[in-house]
Amino acid sequence: MGESLVGITLFFVVLAPLCLLWLARPERLLQLILVTGIFEAGSAVTLGGLGIAPNTLPAMTLVGYIAMQLLLGARYPGRTRVLALSLPFLLVAGWAIATSWLSPRLFEGRVFVWPQKSTPPFALTALSPGTANLNQDLYLSLNIVIFILVALYATRRGPPGHPFRPVNLLRAYFASILLAFAFAVWQFANRVAHVPFPTDTLYSNPGWSILTEQSIGAIPRINGTFSEPSSLGGYMAAGAFCSGWLILNDFPGLLARVTLVTAILGVLLSTSATGIVSLAAGAAIVIAMGLTIHTRRFLPIIKRRAVQFVLLGAVLVVLITILAPDVITNLGTIFDTVTNKQDSESYDARSSTDLDSLQAAFDTLGFGVGWGNNRSSSLIPGLLAAVGIPGVLGLVWFGWGLASHVRALRRMDRRQEDIQVVNGASAAIVGYLVPACLSGPTITAITFFVLLALLVSGIARAESRQPGKPRLRLFPPAEPRQPAGEDSAQEQPLQHSWVITS
Repeated sequence: MGESLVGITLFFVVLAPLCLLWLARPERLLQLILVTGIFEAGSAVTLGGLGIAPNTLPAMTLVGYIAMQLLLGARYPGRTRVLALSLPFLLVAGWAIATSWLSPRLFEGRVFVWPQKSTPPFALTALSPGTANLNQDLYLSLNIVIFILVALYATRRGPPGHPFRPVNLLRAYFASILLAFAFAVWQFANRVAHVPFPTDTLYSNPGWSILTEQSIGAIPRINGTFSEPSSLGGYMAAGAFCSGWLILNDFPGLLARVTLVTAILGVLLSTSATGIVSLAAGAAIVIAMGLTIHTRRFLPIIKRRAVQFVLLGAVLVVLITILAPDVITNLGTIFDTVTNKQDSESYDARSSTDLDSLQAAFDTLGFGVGWGNNRSSSLIPGLLAAVGIPGVLGLVWFGWGLASHVRALRRMDRRQEDIQVVNGASAAIVGYLVPACLSGPTITAITFFVLLALLVSGIARAESRQPGKPRLRLFPPAEPRQPAGEDSAQEQPLQHSWVITS
């Protein structure tokens, strides 16, 4: 495939009118962001070697809408909680952008890094000032702005008779899983039966190296709308984390159950070792929680579902063995590939890249080489190399604070929509982090930051419903506290409410 020319693509033609149509309907824009987040390898606009991701269009429209509200004097009820919860993350983001400029000047020529975009021959290069990291800084800045504005907006309740329901955004996320699976099946049909597939449209981003036409034995590897099979597997694994956890927490309706089955099938269809290992890690986490902190509620469900899965698996194995015996051989090939991944050349190359990233962090005395100046193979070495020990500690501080607030909400009714949003968003975020820790250099997807915003706003909304609002702390207590009366637990009057509720 050749590089796309400068101009617009089919994604722009479809999304631009929708953004204009829903300009004053931010809930629709948020749903559009989540649904179009699966088109990772596509672009709405191409500018030479740079492609603008499709969901950037509704994201920028949403940013403009909420920013205009704030300029007109709108105030959201959970802003104090949101900003307090987000402070560590904002500090890390500021540190990342600052070091992206400082580190190349402080450690010029003394540290070696893997550049974001390498050209043959691939090799370590000396750290030096330049503009190569500018794109990464811009993406990070945009994601942080989206995170804060969505978190602020999602604390609103909506006008009487038309409440804002963030739980509908989880359903939009589930819809994206189903759509991604549909495209993956479509690509599988293309690889097996040569059914026409819109390759040029889906892989129109010139900034991505698209890995297609891969196979394991006779089984084609599927990447769907993503740049590589591991990205599809990771996305599906995150959907399985989210839907599975919500099912265990009594999420109503059939959609979550269909999404769980679809997500698992999507991981298997991708044949991604990252996705398969992530699913195994998720199952282990659920079993561990069922044996410890959620024994009374989860253990009976786990036992019942385990028996169902074993029976269903036995029936499928018998049917496949009788109807298509060659499939068993191919599945054995996939299993061998996954279990022997550590013996492959790609695994050695990725391990070497991670070790070089750790060495870069060491050579900068833990300061970091700056955001966008190094590309690792997995998340933790990449973060240590990019933002150093201070940045990683800041992220741990942020994550620990959110986890503490989530634990403090455990006593509330899990059927409340705000608690469902917290449970779903937190599980999806863990589902993003696990694959990234295995084989993702960083997380730049707008969908991740929207889910993170839903988690923060969900915590703020749920806490405001408690009889006494917990005092905000950067290191919050593990259990909810019940201080004296609170006169600001209700929503504050909103200035220019016609703007907010339109």
